Amino acid sequence: MSFVIFDTEYTSWQGCQEHGWHGNQKREIVQISALRVSNDLRVLDTFNVLCKPVFNPILSDYFVELTGITNNQIQRQGVSFDKAYKKFKKFVKISHCLSHGYGGKWDDKCDGQIILENLQLYKLPLDNDIKYHNIAAWLMQEYKKTKLKDHPKNSGKIARYLNMEKKIKALGITEHNAMYDSYSILMGIRYFRADLDSLLEKFG
Repeated sequence: MSFVIFDTEYTSWQGCQEHGWHGNQKREIVQISALRVSNDLRVLDTFNVLCKPVFNPILSDYFVELTGITNNQIQRQGVSFDKAYKKFKKFVKISHCLSHGYGGKWDDKCDGQIILENLQLYKLPLDNDIKYHNIAAWLMQEYKKTKLKDHPKNSGKIARYLNMEKKIKALGITEHNAMYDSYSILMGIRYFRADLDSLLEKFG
């Protein structure tokens, strides 16, 4: 059995998280990254795609500085969200997909909700084929078991919090890149591998 860990980056501006997206500001996905992981936590395959936003085709300086993704990269490598989503579905197949939403429940869709939001935004057919889960709920119970405090709210900070970030930095990527954040989630699961059965049981 295998499962998928994934993360997204989407258009953002200074203060939008605190005050909400307004006017023509949309949460258009710019990057989807994912890892296919075996039940012994080996990375079997990787997925990474950049998307060209439509409502706000020019990335904000805030977003570029945060993620390291540039407008030039989007123009050269980006594809439509429609094409990116089809590739993502092909990569996922029928696997369970884990993303990170601090404070949420296991059944929350987290970044899966962002994907569904983009399907609606671009007037693409909605489907419920992918099983999305919130790994933050499982990690929270593991933090508590080991009495770890000041839990990271951001998926990209998990690896640093657990002193495992060197293993990701060797890949040449940084926090807030969706691939880095996916690996950071994986580092969290590997840290608590002794209780891995409790996670796999959740898949049914």
